[in-house]
Parts: sequence; C-alpha cells; structure tokens
Amino acid sequence: MRTEAEAAGAPLEPGDFVQLPVPIIQQLYHWDCGLACSRMVLRYLGQLDDSEFESALQELRLTRSIWTIDLAYLMRHFGVRHRFCTQTLGVDKGYKNQSFYRKHFDTEETRVNQLFAQAKACKVLVEKCRNVQHQHQ
Repeated sequence: MRTEAEAAGAPLEPGDFVQLPVPIIQQLYHWDCGLACSRMVLRYLGQLDDSEFESALQELRLTRSIWTIDLAYLMRHFGVRHRFCTQTLGVDKGYKNQSFYRKHFDTEETRVNQLFAQAKACKVLVEKCRNVQHQHQ
C-alpha cells in the first residue's frame, strides 16, 4: 500500500512517519468496521476489556447501525481524548439512497442528528472541518 507522499514521488525519510504496534482485530459483521477500529485503538491504548467494551456497546445502543458520531461517543465513554472532524454536522442526506442505509435511514437520521446536537453537552468534541485539498507541485 503506497502512501500519498510515495504516490506523489516524494521519498519518505525516517522522521516522516511513525509506525505504532496497533493490534489487528477482525470485523465480526459487514457493518462493524468502525467498532473493529475502535477496539484496535482501545487495545493499543491498554484500555480494552472485552466485557467492558460489550457493556459500552449495549449502553450506547451500538448493536446494528454505527455512524462515525457513535464512535466519537464510544471513545468519550472510555475517556480517550479525541476530536471528531467532519464535513457535515449531522446526517449527510447523500447516504439516503445507499443500500446499507436505505432501510432505516429516516429513524437513523433522527437519532444521529440528536447525537450531534447533544455532543457539546456530553463533552464529545465535534468540529466542522472543510475537506483539505492536496496540491502536487
């Protein structure tokens, strides 16, 4: 897998990257890639107890449909300092017609928009960030 710097032709120097010993955890279902990534981060940070993780999933109702804002709440639950940067503060309506989201989009839209609205009060740091365009010279 090539990095963007390699693709641009710039040689990588030893100080250009950091390789962390993050464990690999497989997804259990087709929809839980974000949960698998969260598990990897939490295990790397030494904060993952499987039963505690499962309890958090039940408490936060993360059992079938996961949006990125859900992962921000999950990290907050475990006390991981982070900032969630997104282009859309709420549900991106562009997902409405995608097969994965179509069936439950309307109920999920309400739930997810509510999570965005309550984020500050719940101490979940969400920031609207514009897409950074990389220019090659």
